[in-house]
Amino acid sequence: MLQKPFSRKPQTAGQSGLKSSFFRAFARNIKTFKLGDLLVASGLISGDQLQNALETQVQSGGQLGGILIRQKALTTGQLYRTLTEQWCMRAAAAGIAVMMQFGMPVAAQAQETSTQVTNVSQQFTNNAAAPDLFGMHATRHNDITPFRKWSELIDGFQAQLENPNATSPGILMWQKEIRELQGLSRQAQIDGINKFLNQIPYVDDLHVYGKYGYWHATAARFFGSGGDCKDYAIAKYVSLRALGFTTDQLKIAVVEDKIEDLSHAILIVQSGNNNFVLDNQNKTVEPVTAIDRYQPIFSINSKNWWLYRA
Repeated sequence: MLQKPFSRKPQTAGQSGLKSSFFRAFARNIKTFKLGDLLVASGLISGDQLQNALETQVQSGGQLGGILIRQKALTTGQLYRTLTEQWCMRAAAAGIAVMMQFGMPVAAQAQETSTQVTNVSQQFTNNAAAPDLFGMHATRHNDITPFRKWSELIDGFQAQLENPNATSPGILMWQKEIRELQGLSRQAQIDGINKFLNQIPYVDDLHVYGKYGYWHATAARFFGSGGDCKDYAIAKYVSLRALGFTTDQLKIAVVEDKIEDLSHAILIVQSGNNNFVLDNQNKTVEPVTAIDRYQPIFSINSKNWWLYRA
């Protein structure tokens, strides 16, 4: 389970997501992309709540989002949806800035601006082929650079799995498991990887690394000392890629656990006509349709990422 800042409080009724469109929010915050401004503009918190949190931040330090969650002004799910909007804005800033730079463009400028808008809009619009998840609608995005930390962890785990000169007992055991699953059915591989990796002890980042939100874990450390839910999800993703599953068949999903009131990371695997959940909290691989405890926030693989809305 993802820990601080991934723990969440019960969601306030009526605050299920950002109320303003992406482009309106972008227009209001083009200069700063400040989280607090986004939250207020979206109607998720009031100006007084933001001011109170900022005063607390000055007095005691800490991240604004974490303070708002502790003050029960915001849920973790709302925070991370807003952060993904913020990441979208930063990724699209160059193109949108060009668009907004022109007040009443002449014909030649209008054509150039239209091209810029079209290019950016294509990146941030719904994709009809993008699958929904746990009843939430998916919007696919093609630029994963805002998720550099996730990508680096995936690449690091993959490099250690593929290392022919590995000496770590855990890595050698992992490589052996992959070899033994080669040639089996897809379902046997999915079940085998889930069972094998779920044997690793769960330990949150604070106990392993001395702080929450540690993004430099290694596969060797995971197998030797345990890890949190993002480590399980990444290890399963890399394992199935090594077994021949395509990138398009795999998504690491960050979800809200409505039972535990926490945010959590799982792996979604498409095989045949079904999507399955590989979860360190569940010994059994189950189809997505059999699980109703999760509400997705975003998912990511090595090519794309998806934002989810009701």
